[in-house]
Amino acid sequence: MKILFLTPWYPDEKRPNHGIFVRAQAVAVSSQHEVVVISSKVNYDKSAWGSYELTESSFENVKEYRLVINRSLPIYNQINYFLISLRVASTIARRFKPDVIHGNIGYPGGFWSWLVSRRIKRPFIITEHTFIYNNFRTFLHKKLTLFSLRKAAAIITVSKKAAKEMKNHVHRDARIIPNIVEVGGYSIAQYPPAPIAIGFLGGLSSPHHVKGLDRLMEALSKIKKNYVLHIGGAGVMMDGYQLLAHRLGISAQCKFLGFVPVSKVPAFMNQLHFFVNTSRFESFGIAIVEAMASGLPVVCFDNGGPSDFVDQTNGLLVENQDSVKLKAAIEWMMENYQTYHRERIRTAVAERFSGETFVSRMNQIYQEVSQ
Repeated sequence: MKILFLTPWYPDEKRPNHGIFVRAQAVAVSSQHEVVVISSKVNYDKSAWGSYELTESSFENVKEYRLVINRSLPIYNQINYFLISLRVASTIARRFKPDVIHGNIGYPGGFWSWLVSRRIKRPFIITEHTFIYNNFRTFLHKKLTLFSLRKAAAIITVSKKAAKEMKNHVHRDARIIPNIVEVGGYSIAQYPPAPIAIGFLGGLSSPHHVKGLDRLMEALSKIKKNYVLHIGGAGVMMDGYQLLAHRLGISAQCKFLGFVPVSKVPAFMNQLHFFVNTSRFESFGIAIVEAMASGLPVVCFDNGGPSDFVDQTNGLLVENQDSVKLKAAIEWMMENYQTYHRERIRTAVAERFSGETFVSRMNQIYQEVSQ
C-alpha cells in the first residue's frame, strides 16, 4: 500500500527532536509500505505574504517533504496556512496516489488531512499524539479539531487516558497504539558510582511548567541524601530553572546538560541510577520508555500515559502533582533501585513498543479504511 503521512510536528534543523515519534512511525511503516511524509509549519520569524519554502529529502525508506510557510497577517495566517498546505499536499498526493492518508495531531493536522482527503478522494485517519483538549486554543480551534476527528475513518491515540479524553469530546472510540521505542539503540550499562544519579529529560520551553521540573526540584530540595540530578533539555525557561535551583539550595546537585539529541539519549540514560518524570500531564511518555529500554527503573507521576506501562516491575507511580509522595518515592528508589530486574524491564519494552508490533496493528487499520 501507499501511505501519505501529513503532520505539523516533524524533525527539522531548528528542532531536530520535534515530532521524532512521527518519523519513527513513518520509518516503521515503510518496512512494508511505500511512505511519503509531508510536514507543514509556519515560520513565525519571517513575515512574507503568501510565500513558502518546500524542501525534499529522504530518511531511510521514507520520502520527506518539509513545507515552511512564512508568517502573514494575524487573522489571515491560519487561512493562509491551510490554503498553501492543501495546494502543496494535493500536488504531491496526486503524483504519489496514496491508498490512505495518515494525519497527525488534531489541529492543524486533522483539518489539513480532511481537506486533502476531500481533494484527492482518499480516506484519512488521525493519530492524536497529545490530549485532545491541548488543541482547543480558541473556540475555532476546538470546532475544527472536533469536526475533523469526527470525519476521520479511524482515530488513534497513544494511551488509554488519551483515548478516554477523546471519547469524552468526540464520542467515538479510539484505537490505542503506543509510540515506538526500539531497544536496539539502547544498552544496559553498569550503574555508575555514587552519588545517586537521577535523570530528567524534556524541553524547557513548555508554558506553565508542563514538564514539571519545578516539582521535581522542590521535592529533591527536601532530600538530604547525596544525589545529582542530570537535566537534559533546553529552552527559554532554562535560566528560570537555574535560578530556582539556586533559590532551593541545590545548584551544586543539578547538572544542566542542555539539548540532548536523540542519538545521545542512550548515553544520557547510561549515566543514571533511575529516571524521573514529573510532567503535569503526559499523553504517552517516550523518555520514560527510553529509560526502561536502558533497563532503568522509573519514578513517575500518574499523569496519563505512564499508567499504561509503569508498574511494580519497573518503577513507581505517584499521585499526580503530590510533592510529598514524590519525595517519598524518590527516597525509596534511592535505596531500592538495585532490586529491579533490568533485563526484564528492557525485554518488556522490546515486546510492547517495537516497530514490528506497531506496524502489525497499523496494518489492520490501513486495510479496514482502504476497502
